[in-house]
Amino acid sequence: MSLEDETKRLRGRLERLAREADADPHAASYLRRFGRLRLSPYRRARVAIGDVLRGLGLRAKPPIPPWLPGLNHRPDTERAAPLLVWALGADRDTLRRACIALQRIEADLLPALVPVLVTDVADFAFFSRLGWLVEYVPTLSPPAAHYAARKTRYLAWRYRDAPALPPSIGLVPELTVERVLTLIDSHGVNA
Repeated sequence: MSLEDETKRLRGRLERLAREADADPHAASYLRRFGRLRLSPYRRARVAIGDVLRGLGLRAKPPIPPWLPGLNHRPDTERAAPLLVWALGADRDTLRRACIALQRIEADLLPALVPVLVTDVADFAFFSRLGWLVEYVPTLSPPAAHYAARKTRYLAWRYRDAPALPPSIGLVPELTVERVLTLIDSHGVNA
């Protein structure tokens, strides 16, 4: 399968996962739950009442803040768009080759695009040297496997407008910025 076909198939899969996340009633609460554990019981009750009122359409829904993939230690990445490397199910060596290939041309992509790696490989020492945002989806045993599926749908929804590349991008000999931009533009996603 060519890289263009694989990229197109990946884009279709991500769109399907994003639609599933939109249909999931728990996905919207995924954004709001973070940070509520530290609230007092009175404040949690007020937030719960507000959630009910928003569900009934009697209160406006708060806007979702933009998701910025830039990191504090990387200059000029505050307003960069994410370039998703969707590597769920990739083996460790292929993933490393893909990351190294993209890292070679990363300086030419900045500040327009910042790589974001979505992976289930726990190679954190290598990932920390990349300097990218890494979204880790753990592989869990059956009682908690639904968490990984929900997080995968959430990440597809969160990065639904971002261009995505498969990990096989690292297998392309002499990867160039032009090739990456061609892959991104050929599927209707503008950086």
